Amino acid sequence: MAEFENPYAEESPFVQAHFDCLDCGGKLWEYAVQRRMVCEDCRAVFATDDVFDAQT
Repeated sequence: MAEFENPYAEESPFVQAHFDCLDCGGKLWEYAVQRRMVCEDCRAVFATDDVFDAQT
């Protein structure tokens, strides 16, 4: 089998979002592949659409 380098394997799939947690007010991190956001403080998980609707 041929070997190759995967440039995505070393990158974090999480990106800091510019929204606050709906439960505790902590910073949210977005996992865009699954369209989810995770709070760095309480670890609550939200659908991206729910966060957009609540904070706009």
